[in-house]
Amino acid sequence: MPDDRRQIAVFDDRPFFERALAFGVRAGILDGEKLAAIGDEGPKGMVQIAEYFGTQYLRPNIDEARERIVNLVSLFLEEQSGGDLEKAARSLRDGSFLSHSRGGSEMLKSLWAMPEDASFGIMVKQSQKTFLADWSLRSSADYRQARAERQDYQQTIDAALWFAERLGAPASEISTVASESIIRSAILVHLAGSTTSSLPNASEFVDLLARLRKNGVPGRGKKSLAALFKALPQAHHAVARKELQKVENDDLPRILDASRAMNTIIPELEPHYFLRDFGLEEASQFSAGVSQDWQKITAGKVDDNSLLTIFLCLAVDTPPRPALSKAAARTLIGKIRSKGLQRQPALAFIRAFAPYAMQDDLETLWKTVFPELEEALVDPADASGNQALAYLKENCSIR
Repeated sequence: MPDDRRQIAVFDDRPFFERALAFGVRAGILDGEKLAAIGDEGPKGMVQIAEYFGTQYLRPNIDEARERIVNLVSLFLEEQSGGDLEKAARSLRDGSFLSHSRGGSEMLKSLWAMPEDASFGIMVKQSQKTFLADWSLRSSADYRQARAERQDYQQTIDAALWFAERLGAPASEISTVASESIIRSAILVHLAGSTTSSLPNASEFVDLLARLRKNGVPGRGKKSLAALFKALPQAHHAVARKELQKVENDDLPRILDASRAMNTIIPELEPHYFLRDFGLEEASQFSAGVSQDWQKITAGKVDDNSLLTIFLCLAVDTPPRPALSKAAARTLIGKIRSKGLQRQPALAFIRAFAPYAMQDDLETLWKTVFPELEEALVDPADASGNQALAYLKENCSIR
């Protein structure tokens, strides 16, 4: 009999409540008195729902309220009965119609309370009322899919918090981040055989990558990771294994590929990892570790005047320097007036060597200043070049 009931339900697209009701009547589970009670409670529930989401005095609101209450009752019945029409019919017989509606509503409220993604921290969450307005019109299939997804998100968050706590970062110290990034950072720390037992900051992350590229994955790193997974609660294993696979298949090949400049892979990897204390100072340390060439050429200077001096040198095919003597500046002016300025070399330099977080701003700076440079440095009226030199003193680094 149970198999027959499920087979019939497959070919019946009516709401589950209506199917359970019809089955209950045919099977003699629901009598006339119970049907009358459902008939009395239904309109009362519809009015309450219409009032909650709008007004009971507009026909469209009442029609929509009917759809909502049928969906809520259907949701509760189908989930509680496992799709068994006889169990659902007996539930309707033993409980009130409105209690089933409230049961469906509570299920949706529980769904609303679950995480919408695997992010941890303060997120802007849709109001419960708005959520209920949407989901009370959705199907049980939509609910089951969303519940499964949100359960996965919760498992990922729980696993991330376990890793963070183990590495000395309690939940109270973690702001809005992707939980997967915490797990990947913890895995990388152990895989590199790090002697520290904490999630990395920006400079430590750069150092981890450099050590892995130089030495590969050390034996103690493999042992450390194995010990970590041995201590990991079984409930977190699937999530952790998934992130370990990403590290091994996606990240390690890039880290170990010596043909790829480290300054190009760090911007690719950093968004997937959690770095603690990533404030302005850490951002500066991170940028400093991205490109040795950048540091060498700029001599650590990051002010606009020094950087514009470098860009200007590149624009006239001169070795880039963050500062020029007056004599070198006059020579540069003469070269500009004989050969002109090229905008592209500086842009190529920025994309090849500048820290990733600075590239867009530096590109905007150069593109904005370039027309002004051309006008000021090649002005035919300035035959002596004194005005051009004065301009460079004001906007570049001239000693």
